[in-house]
Amino acid sequence: MRTAEPFALYVHVPYCRHVCPYCDFNVQAAREAPERDYTAALLTELDAHAAGGDFGGRTVKTVYVGGGTPSLFSPAAIGALLDAVSRRFGLVPGAEITLEANPGTVDAAHFRGYRKAGVNRLSIGVQSLDAALMCKRRAT
Repeated sequence: MRTAEPFALYVHVPYCRHVCPYCDFNVQAAREAPERDYTAALLTELDAHAAGGDFGGRTVKTVYVGGGTPSLFSPAAIGALLDAVSRRFGLVPGAEITLEANPGTVDAAHFRGYRKAGVNRLSIGVQSLDAALMCKRRAT
């Protein structure tokens, strides 16, 4: 039996400026994340899920954009993603929209842009406050 209950959506953005040795997530190091192509792929995948299966006709109660480092993507790309979620599924009133952000990849303008795009919650990652323990490998 198919449910009409709202669902939670996790969107994985697998790009980081560097991959830390303690990270177990599916990530790729990239100086410049392929924002345009990856966003287009996400929109295509959303279309497929909205067309039927377990998610068609259901609304979204939470969106969590995690990774990797989703804050490498521009507010415009995040806005396009959230707009697509809203158009394809609909968002429940007061839906929680979370974006993971790395402090080294954002500034006040990014925060304003993400808020305007629909993000209403940030998850700011701090793996360590000890500089000797932080990852120093860079993307090649």
